[in-house]
Amino acid sequence: MNNINVNNQICYEEDEIDLRELFATIWKYKLFLVIFTFFVALGALVYTLSKPNEYKVFTILAPQGEQKSISLGGLGALASIAGVNIGSSGVTPDVAFKTLIDDYEFMKNFIKNNGFDEDIVNKKLEKSYIFAFNYDGVYKFFSPNSDEDNKKIGFYEIYKMFKSRFLVSTDKKTGLITISFTHPSRYFAYDVLTQFLKDATKYLVNRNLEDINLQISRYQKELEKTNNIELKSELAKLISNLIKQKVYINSSKYYKVKVITDPYIPDVKDKVKPKRGLIVIVAFITSIILGIFIIFFIEFIRKEEK
Repeated sequence: MNNINVNNQICYEEDEIDLRELFATIWKYKLFLVIFTFFVALGALVYTLSKPNEYKVFTILAPQGEQKSISLGGLGALASIAGVNIGSSGVTPDVAFKTLIDDYEFMKNFIKNNGFDEDIVNKKLEKSYIFAFNYDGVYKFFSPNSDEDNKKIGFYEIYKMFKSRFLVSTDKKTGLITISFTHPSRYFAYDVLTQFLKDATKYLVNRNLEDINLQISRYQKELEKTNNIELKSELAKLISNLIKQKVYINSSKYYKVKVITDPYIPDVKDKVKPKRGLIVIVAFITSIILGIFIIFFIEFIRKEEK
């Protein structure tokens, strides 16, 4: 028992000495730790001030009740290439919208036809940007201002920017579809999302109607050729169903969905990022931990040299 008590006392004294040494080492480099932490936190603060507020414009859509399969022609193959699984029930609205966002040719026409690329290259949108404390000096200092630098922005970079700012999500429980677009300009985000819904709907509907009209034409030719009464009846039913699909496709504002929430321009205070306070706090805490690690590393190197 006496040996156990002695060993415990020795371990306690060693731990106490180690803790004292650790705090002594940190205190020895306290000025370095303060300066390091200050500059890291300052850098994080400058970074957050250089970023304008970003706003998300969104719409909530409900798929229409009818679940009949409607062919999308080449769009179905495109969805498969994009890694989207399309079931036997046909392409659902959320999959269709996601597929078009990943479709470079569609997005290229969408961006160019609406002049969105010119708005970005000419930096017309910056007038509507909102910054912390209404101060944009840090942003202007770091961003290119010359026309030559602006013209260097390639269209593929613009496309990637658009693609990254779109988001299509589906609630598994309710089936509701949310489509959103995030951008520092609230008005630009609203214009992009509303125009995308219109252009995407027009494109999808036209592709569907082309396929349906082609099927109707083929069935009508077969109907004229055959003399079989039963076959004529079946072909007539098929044609009737295809005509119903045409009515169904054109029955909603947007492609195969009902609008639950229309897009709207968010309030100035309703930003989604950047989380400036959180970024500065995380940077401050991380800099302390990193600074202590550097202190111990420096002290270790010095002891090894001795």
